[in-house]
Amino acid sequence: MPSGTKIDFEAIDILSIALPARGEKLLYDARAKGLALRLRASGARTWIAVERTAARTVRTTLGDARHLPLEAAHRLLAAGPQNRSDVANDALFGPDATIAEVLTRFLASGEAGRWKPGTIRNMKAVTKMHILPHFGGHEVRALTPEEVNRWHLDITAKSSAVRMALSTLSGLMLYAEDHGLREPGSNPCRGLRRKQHGKRGQMMSPDAVRRLWAALDRLQDRIPDACDAVRLLFLTGARRSEILSLEWDRIVGARAVLEDSKAGPRTIWLNAPARELLAIRKGTAKGQFVFPAPRSKGPMKVLDRAWTLIRQEGGLGNIRVHDLRHHFASVGVSNGIDLRLIGQLLGHNDIDSTIGYAHLATDALARSASKVSRRIERSLRGDGHGRPVRKRKADPVRILSVKEATHA
Repeated sequence: MPSGTKIDFEAIDILSIALPARGEKLLYDARAKGLALRLRASGARTWIAVERTAARTVRTTLGDARHLPLEAAHRLLAAGPQNRSDVANDALFGPDATIAEVLTRFLASGEAGRWKPGTIRNMKAVTKMHILPHFGGHEVRALTPEEVNRWHLDITAKSSAVRMALSTLSGLMLYAEDHGLREPGSNPCRGLRRKQHGKRGQMMSPDAVRRLWAALDRLQDRIPDACDAVRLLFLTGARRSEILSLEWDRIVGARAVLEDSKAGPRTIWLNAPARELLAIRKGTAKGQFVFPAPRSKGPMKVLDRAWTLIRQEGGLGNIRVHDLRHHFASVGVSNGIDLRLIGQLLGHNDIDSTIGYAHLATDALARSASKVSRRIERSLRGDGHGRPVRKRKADPVRILSVKEATHA
């Protein structure tokens, strides 16, 4: 439903209202003038008071609509601005609420289906290890960008979980804004997450790719499932969890259709070598999973030990399994494929997740611009000076084998 619509909130479950694809929208209460439900793409559902004065319209946060009943929102609206605490605190927290106090409810708000169980576990882990020891006693409203920046530099030097820790703290600050504990737009984590990405897309060298494939061939009889899983990761750019948990009935022709992945439902596109590999495995399959666990009924869970062996066999240094996904994306971007299409192939929810490969797209554009410039220059020389450019004899067309195409 469009922003500005009036709704009888007493007759509807507010959790059933669809969130906007991006940004936010306001839905107004048909019974209480000035009460609105603000919906954000981030998942926040917040009661706000919309009050008009002679000079301007003021929007004041009343509280999280998932925890604050409609009746309580009506009472806060009727109380008027003068009788509401500080910035319309929703009575779940006092104006001096600490980060430790708010964190508990923030994490609980995501357990009702908003986040995946694995995400919640990771958030709780970084909360215990990195956030509470540093900021647990801080007042939420008083946390500054300078304090967050020092904390971020400190944990960057100590832990590989820095991205999850920063994301969790940033989400907490947005939650605090929705509850009136901080001014809107005052998130002290703003800007840090984008700065830390740097250039994420890097291609493996052709020699490294050849050594990887040769190592897989040599180890195929010893660890066949792991070798096939690594090949599929390389050929599809899929996440490790998506390949290891893949089920046969999700594969339809050239696609693997996943009901639930890290970013929700998505499709993995299967090229000819990937389909050939799966067809070979299908001939000996006995269960529902493409890569069944060796000693249980579920799928394979880990590749760590096998990947260490593969890296050592191929002399690949400290290349990670996830770097295969980066390589897939980098090859696509470097060959001129649009970032939005790359994002769809990788299963990204938004373009921000793919933007780390933008420098490769710029390189591809620069090469294309050079080719166009050279052709224009040749054309001008031929027309302007009477020296037509000699055409080169075309190279004979040769069809690449599957292995050659894979190595390219």
